[in-house]
Amino acid sequence: MIDLPWHDTRRMLRKYAVTPKKKMGQTFLTDAVVARKIVEAAEVSESDHVLEIGGGLGILTVWLAQRARKVTVIEIDSKLARALRERFTDSNNLEIIQGDALVVPLPEVDKVVANLPYSISSEITFRLIDECEFDVAVLMYQKEFAERLLAKPGSREYSRLSIDIQYKMVIEPVILVPANKFYPEPAVDSIVVKMHKRTEGPFARDERIFYWIVHGLFAYPNKHLRKALRIWFKNIGVEKEQADRLITATNGIVDGTERLRSLSLGKLVRLADETLCLVEDGTLPDPRSES
Repeated sequence: MIDLPWHDTRRMLRKYAVTPKKKMGQTFLTDAVVARKIVEAAEVSESDHVLEIGGGLGILTVWLAQRARKVTVIEIDSKLARALRERFTDSNNLEIIQGDALVVPLPEVDKVVANLPYSISSEITFRLIDECEFDVAVLMYQKEFAERLLAKPGSREYSRLSIDIQYKMVIEPVILVPANKFYPEPAVDSIVVKMHKRTEGPFARDERIFYWIVHGLFAYPNKHLRKALRIWFKNIGVEKEQADRLITATNGIVDGTERLRSLSLGKLVRLADETLCLVEDGTLPDPRSES
């Protein structure tokens, strides 16, 4: 059972002299039912080592500690870390690390479950994907950010962020969490998503070239493909006519009239592979030599 006094978020924040930091988008989930649904979505079992980013007052932690073999919580606020240690003093499967999740070493875990601090949503997501080995992650984001992660080609929300994440991860929505389920109440609702590593579908011959062309093109997200390519090529010192050569090399996969926001992952992968050919024959500079 959950000890109900901990659901009095305001009282607990006062007890530990914690003032929610607006500039960090710091809010605390107050609904235990929502917390339980988040943990259930991760299908946490007694064999799992789970990482939680931003433990707060422990509303997710309590469910995780009941189900997982081990839970590692990274909490940047020293006062909240103290609160967690006091609450879970009898839990022998819980490790609390007081530190910045963008800096401290990340453990190898089976799953990640977190109500992420909104101010670092993008940074921590990419760090988790690139540096943390996990099977499944269930993460809560501000609604607008989550919609960009989930966006399909052709939608208004489809962006470079959508592509960057979807190239590596399969993502699905779990639950919409209204703003009134938090304290202090944020200006927008939140969405919980579930993600795991993508293992099927098209992959570029060189991932660095894929991201290079995606980031180059999506500096002009509202342009048509041919126009965006010509602008980008000019900016990197390449004759704009090479844009037509690149489009032709795809053998009809793209024709240059597409708006960038309509390009599927498969089409972007084909563009990246043909771009690699132009890099290899010296037509385009090699971005890999700069790293």
